[in-house]
Amino acid sequence: MLQELESESADDRRAAIAKILAGRQESNQQIADLLAKYLAVPERKGTAKDMMLLLGKLHAAEHVPLLVRALTFKVFYRSTKRPQTIEDLYPAVQALADIGAPALDPVLGRLSQEDDEELERTGGAVLRDVLGMPRATLVLNGAIQSAPDAKVKQRLTRVLRAMQDLP
Repeated sequence: MLQELESESADDRRAAIAKILAGRQESNQQIADLLAKYLAVPERKGTAKDMMLLLGKLHAAEHVPLLVRALTFKVFYRSTKRPQTIEDLYPAVQALADIGAPALDPVLGRLSQEDDEELERTGGAVLRDVLGMPRATLVLNGAIQSAPDAKVKQRLTRVLRAMQDLP
């Protein structure tokens, strides 16, 4: 396939590119399928964590919805002698941060619809990790001001506070 990328023919190069992209999408889908399988198996949390982190490293934006649903999936390691970071404890946070901008609107969407302290912390961490604290604060303040109702404003205000309290 790499030889086709070097071809003098633009059609051959386009065909090679299409094959490579299709293969990547198929691999990403297989990883997401494994993740969905292991999210439901409590004794395989480490496997699910690895699948999440891999999707993040692959910048698999098409699987942001799955990762957003898993924002409160916790993998606690009792054997560690140190406190876990929020990105380590909640692997979807790190995966979504690695994916970056495509994760922002879905995360904000979930944050505006649900009341959950754990979600407020994890969602706030994603916003902070993708945008940095100053921009994440601006984005949340803008979302609060433009929120359609008081309940959404309250939720997003709690996310802002939770984000600011993160280590």
